[in-house]
Amino acid sequence: MRDSDENEKIRHFRTGNRFFNQNGAWWFSTREGEEGPFRSREQAEAGMARYVEAIRAMHEFKLKQSEKYKVDETRRADPTIWDKQIDSL
Repeated sequence: MRDSDENEKIRHFRTGNRFFNQNGAWWFSTREGEEGPFRSREQAEAGMARYVEAIRAMHEFKLKQSEKYKVDETRRADPTIWDKQIDSL
């Protein structure tokens, strides 16, 4: 469940497998789309682990930056700037 999900009581379950082989290459699927190609399923699994860690790191960075600007009133920023920057990655 994402932090942005409004109704925490609703759970969304994925059916099937996140990993698949297409034309001899391995891929994994996310909510945002498909990532790949990888030479093996093991490489796709490692790629997914890196992908999840990158998303978590961006989220943590966003939270730290928003806290930084809440504390330092002399440095005001557009509150949507972090969303725009992360969405553009």
